[in-house]
This record gives sequence, C-alpha cells and structure tokens, in this order.
Amino acid sequence: MLHRSLAIPPAPPARRVIVLVLDGLRADLVGDPRFPNLLALQRASAHTTEAITVLPSVTAAAMTSLLSGVAPADHGIATDRFRVPEARRQLQTIPHLVTAAGLPSVGVLQQVPWLIRPLAKRIVAALGLSTTHFAPPSAHAILQAARPAIRTQHDGFIIVHWPDCDAIGHRTGWMSPAYLAAVDRMDDALGLLRWELEACRDDTLLIALADHGGGGRVATHHDSAHPLDCTIPIFLEGAGVLPQRLPDGLSILDVPATVLWALGIARPARYAGRPITEAFTAPALPAIHVASVMPAMAEISVRASSAA
Repeated sequence: MLHRSLAIPPAPPARRVIVLVLDGLRADLVGDPRFPNLLALQRASAHTTEAITVLPSVTAAAMTSLLSGVAPADHGIATDRFRVPEARRQLQTIPHLVTAAGLPSVGVLQQVPWLIRPLAKRIVAALGLSTTHFAPPSAHAILQAARPAIRTQHDGFIIVHWPDCDAIGHRTGWMSPAYLAAVDRMDDALGLLRWELEACRDDTLLIALADHGGGGRVATHHDSAHPLDCTIPIFLEGAGVLPQRLPDGLSILDVPATVLWALGIARPARYAGRPITEAFTAPALPAIHVASVMPAMAEISVRASSAA
C-alpha cells in the first residue's frame, strides 16, 4: 500500500500549458530503449502507462473530450468523424475558457484536404482556438510549424497533435516495422521539443499523452474496449512537477481539468475529470504495517534484555 498526502497543493507556477497528443502511441512502448526520448521523458516526468481513454476509443471522440472536458455522450462526437459540435451541447472548452481569462490559445495540427478545410475551420472556431496553424502530417513538420508559438507565446494554452503513429498503424498495423519506424521518428521529434522547452521548464507545463492505443482486437484499428486500444500513457513535466509514477485510475478526462487548474482557471462543474495534483506532490512512500514490525521489535527487546 502507498500513503500519499490528501492535501491539494496550490496550482503550479505555470504561465502556459502545452498539450502534446501522440496519436495512436501504444502505452506498452513507453520504457522501450529503442525510443530514448520517450524513456527520458518517462524518467523526468510524473507519468502513468495505465490511464484510459474514452469510449469509443477513436481520435475524434478523444480529441473532443480532451478539449471539452466531457465524455462523448455529453459532447456528441461518438464516431471517428470530426464535425462541428451541436450548439445545444453548450461545451465549455479549454480554449474558450482560456480566452475568457485573457490568455491566448493556439493549435498546431496536420493539414486537411482542400475540400474539407472550410469544415475544419468551422470545427476549430467552435472549439474556441484563437489561432490555428496547419502543417504536413508528420511530427517534425508540425513541430517546425509550432516553433514560433513555442518561442514567443509565453502564456496560455498550446495544443500540438502528431498523427504519425496512428496513420501508419491504420495502414500496416500497430507494432509492424513501419509503425515502429513512425514511433522512432516521433521519438526524435519529442527530443527536439523537450530541447526547445529546456530554458522555460519552470513556468511551462508539458502534458504529453496518447489519445488511444491500437492493434487490440483488430491489427489495423483501435475502436474497441480492448486494453491495447484504450490504455494510454500520460506524462507531466515542467512547472512544479515532481518526477514519479502516478497512481492508477487516471483518465484522458483528467487532462483538461489539469490544464485549467495549472493556469489558475476555474474548472466547470460539468467537467468529468479532476486535476492530477499527485504530479505536484512528493512521491508516495510504502506504508509501514505495525503487525509486520512488531515481531522484529520484540526480538530486539529480547536481545537487549539478555545482554543486560
């Protein structure tokens, strides 16, 4: 058993939060020495490889939950097709709340085909991002597009989405050689991003996570409740974070609550998750059970009496 303080710490000294979505990254690859930057992030962060995503475990549903703080049943996106959320849902998204607090919110995403760009702009507007940049669909290209915001926007919220692993997983299967090569490219970009953030770790909170896994029930998909499909890693690094393994039971829905808490913005009552405050408190220590200690103490007492 682990004992942890129940006291909620004050919000960390974060001026901005960067959320990095590693689309389709399998949680069981975290810690694999073939991917040294993921391994380095794990060691330097408060992390779990046992968090869960929403169901259905698909990108459109998960990303909408990530930005709105509510489950698919509440935001209405229950397939892998992005669409404008219905006005009646009255979503209180992270970007809307950040903007209302007088802070900027930026998204850096992959390009979409010309024919659906008007729809993409409507979706982005509905979710509340004040600025959106589009780039070719690779971690390196999207990181390059994100660099100006990373270097100049010192407050607020930035979300970056890397689609590499998901795209290849759908084509050749999760854990295929091509998929692992995509993980390797993403791992390289992760190292470059962490290098970019090196000088501002004290006031920038980086939250990296996958939106889903893959290859559970179907080798080339992830839409199921299979553990390989719906188990995700979550990493927190930077402003006030104490490196440690986080407790079980965390969810992708805890991330939006954490973003708002870190920025000092009130969390709407309808948000389904809660701030991951454990990342900012001292790691838990093993509990000491009196029953297991008493025999040893009794033996010490007997030896002391004999010596006397």
